[in-house]
Amino acid sequence: MSFIGALVENDLLILSLTVFVGILLGRLEYKGFRFGLSGALFAGLAFGHIGVSVPRTYFLISLALFVASVGLMAARDIGGVIKAHGFKFIIAGFFMATVAAVLTYIGAQVSGVVDPRYIEGVFTGALTSSPGLGAQLEGVTDAVGSRITIGYSVAYPFGVITVILFQELWPRIRGIDIQEEKRRFKESIQNTDPPKNIDKGSVTFSVGGFSLALLLGGLLGEIPIPLGPFGTVKLGITGGILPAALVVGYLGKIGPINTRMSHEVLSSIRSLTLALFLAVVGIDGGAGFVDAIFTAGPVLILITLLVAVGTISAGVLILRGFWKLDWIVTSGAITGGMTSTPGLGAAIKATGTEDVGAGYGSTYPFALLGMVIFARILSILIA
Repeated sequence: MSFIGALVENDLLILSLTVFVGILLGRLEYKGFRFGLSGALFAGLAFGHIGVSVPRTYFLISLALFVASVGLMAARDIGGVIKAHGFKFIIAGFFMATVAAVLTYIGAQVSGVVDPRYIEGVFTGALTSSPGLGAQLEGVTDAVGSRITIGYSVAYPFGVITVILFQELWPRIRGIDIQEEKRRFKESIQNTDPPKNIDKGSVTFSVGGFSLALLLGGLLGEIPIPLGPFGTVKLGITGGILPAALVVGYLGKIGPINTRMSHEVLSSIRSLTLALFLAVVGIDGGAGFVDAIFTAGPVLILITLLVAVGTISAGVLILRGFWKLDWIVTSGAITGGMTSTPGLGAAIKATGTEDVGAGYGSTYPFALLGMVIFARILSILIA
């Protein structure tokens, strides 16, 4: 094998190159706007388009490490957030899933000759939900499953891009004062959960504590949750590891294992693994990205934007418009309602705080359960 051939087949080298190019792309600035770490997504799309691929294992590992670091960082405030807003996350999660399902059904009715199974896949692709896709594929034939997966694959990159751009641009469009929103956030949780000495018992980094969050989260994510006539659902990597990390991080110490760690170290892990995760997502979606635009893609893309923008708007309406919640909780809860891990990364970057992870982690499970239920319903209504 030639030297060049060996380099092309070196998956770790290719992934590192994608992240590096993405970081350079993210540093480009236009009128104060930069993509930042999200540049790795667009670099991945470009590399994926020219035929580059990486193992699925990279996706799973980078996602798990990213979610665990976010959960451990946001853990200090999770108690106050749940006490202050708990039931609102339940309502928001199901409401956003309902809106997404209704918009998907409308898209199927007006799409003309496009295979309805493609549109079925758009439902979970627009909300970037791999567990939701798993629920859609359960019990269907390989041929049907393939068409659902195509719809999901076409929608996924556009769903990711939509939620990232929303997190970056909406605060600027609306003139949201992030520092004032952070003050409101702290005030709301302090009224329900008195401040604790978060430095007590903390360590720079705990391999045991981090591994414990991954272990417990992995086990939690694999537990089947019965939904009666709608079958069962698993929370998966994100839905399992995030709440596990929030809980163990909030406790601070379990036996001899420290679970409260330096935010600086966790922030570095979070940034690295988010860049890796976004690069892999881009590479996976890049292969059919351009072809989708010129074939059945235009209709699927329009429906994806309808579902993604409509679902985000529903979240803004109920969380910000109706309940008047601070933007820190709102931005996290919206990405949780979208079940969008890349969106969580964008929310952290846009707000400058990992506290958005508390809203994300509190909303995600209910949005996911709602999506699984509606995925079953849509398979009957639009097939």
